[in-house]
Amino acid sequence: MAVNKQPYLKNSITGEVRPYIGYGKVQAGSTQAIKRGEICAFNETSGYFVPVDAVADCRYSLAIANEEQKSDSLERYMEFIFPREGDIFEFALNASRQIAYGDALTLTASDSQTLTYDADGFVVAHSVGSDNYPEIGTTIAYRSYAQVEFRKEVSYYYKNIVPMDLKKVINLTGDYTLKVEDNGCVITNTGASGGVTLTAPSGTVPVGWHFKMVCTAADAMAFDPKPDTTQLVVQGAVQTAGYYASITDEADFIEWMWDGTYWVAISSISGADTDITIQSE
Repeated sequence: MAVNKQPYLKNSITGEVRPYIGYGKVQAGSTQAIKRGEICAFNETSGYFVPVDAVADCRYSLAIANEEQKSDSLERYMEFIFPREGDIFEFALNASRQIAYGDALTLTASDSQTLTYDADGFVVAHSVGSDNYPEIGTTIAYRSYAQVEFRKEVSYYYKNIVPMDLKKVINLTGDYTLKVEDNGCVITNTGASGGVTLTAPSGTVPVGWHFKMVCTAADAMAFDPKPDTTQLVVQGAVQTAGYYASITDEADFIEWMWDGTYWVAISSISGADTDITIQSE
């Protein structure tokens, strides 16, 4: 049974002792009572925040009730804590354990104020507490609670309040030489009247730099790894220096990454990469 609690501790990045508080719509208390400190999810279908007391799927948009919605309260907007990066909360564990830093925690079915250790489940939070670590020796003490930080992917704050981490899209109408600031871009040939060629950036490219080319028109898209000594790696095979790769069918794509030596195809429309053509200059 849920009871009123205040689970927020602090923000480990800013040092703030007050959480980020906003308002969310809740049903009349006669329909859905809520205790302070319950983990709640925004129900996109109904438009209400409700306690997460049953785990149905992994589509969460979580917040934590910061006040109580009593059984006689009317439908209204009430305060919620929207977890941010660095926010630390304390929640009970469904079973006492030697909770370690980084332990993966999931929601607990039928209990909206308890988290469950589950290394293989859908992780909503990680343990960040160290108060049970020994000063001497290596035996971690058992705890019935955990200090945790929620994942950004499940927080209402990052899914609905702050701007999403969107990818930049470049729709080409002709040939294009990539720039270092195009890292992470999705590049299409939408608007091109014929085949287009992408050329690797000039100068120093950071290791891990990557982009995705997506064929959205029935014309060829090619990637040229200039200079002529640079090689492509496709499906683990190093290609001839100076050769380039192209795709021609709509919806084909390749994601390329610079590993410091080669341009590596790290994903494509086909696991066998049968739609990628390797050609000489």
